Amino acid sequence: MLKDRTHVQPHIADALRQINRWQKATSEPSPAVEPGSSLSGDDAKVPTLRVSSAAYQCFTHAVDHLHAVQALLFEAKVIHSYAPYSLLRAAVEAAGEAIWLLEPNNRQERIRRCLKRAYENVSKGKEFMDLADLQPPGRPHAERVQEIRDLAALHGLDPNDVCGRWSTQRQLKYVDGVVGDGNGNPAQNLWQICSGFAHGREWATLGLLERTVHSQAGNVVQVRLSSSTEVLLNMLYMTTLLTGKAKRLYEVRRRCHR
Repeated sequence: MLKDRTHVQPHIADALRQINRWQKATSEPSPAVEPGSSLSGDDAKVPTLRVSSAAYQCFTHAVDHLHAVQALLFEAKVIHSYAPYSLLRAAVEAAGEAIWLLEPNNRQERIRRCLKRAYENVSKGKEFMDLADLQPPGRPHAERVQEIRDLAALHGLDPNDVCGRWSTQRQLKYVDGVVGDGNGNPAQNLWQICSGFAHGREWATLGLLERTVHSQAGNVVQVRLSSSTEVLLNMLYMTTLLTGKAKRLYEVRRRCHR
């Protein structure tokens, strides 16, 4: 059991403090996009969607999930076997998506990615409304999709690509090309492991959790699975690094012209 933050390694303690600073910052209005900056130009091109809002929303989602893990560990003082990894998965996805949106130097590509995200949002919203037999709020789905297709064409983009397949794994592969050091695929690895936990896959739980054998009868073994504090904190740390990259990119794009 973790007693408090003072009992963790210094680099992890630094990450925990950073999460707290981010959590406090995200409870305030988002930082202003400065005139003449990259994001200012992006937002002017797609004012109804705003690249800056999409990216900052991804960042706040990552921070919220990171802070939830920290609260479980150090405030509730509970180390769940599975739940923290589902929270980390959400943080990895959100931070990775922010990096994917912001990293390209080309404005047209940033706009393309923002439009793809908008279409995914509209599309999944319609799927939910249809399943729940609800009427969508605001404009009809077809009208919202047409707006996205028209914006794509206006900016010289292929509407079928913009309204095409969405792939989180492809995003994270891109992210690894940006943040990776040539010694693996940190974002993809984190996401795959955490997804294994979220879906209850044995390859993940048996591979990472600590096992205590209670009994064995032939080939049947009863075990107790529990989280390794060291593994969980290191994964929290790695996800915090990914989120930090997203935040630094946002600061560059909102301040500098590029």
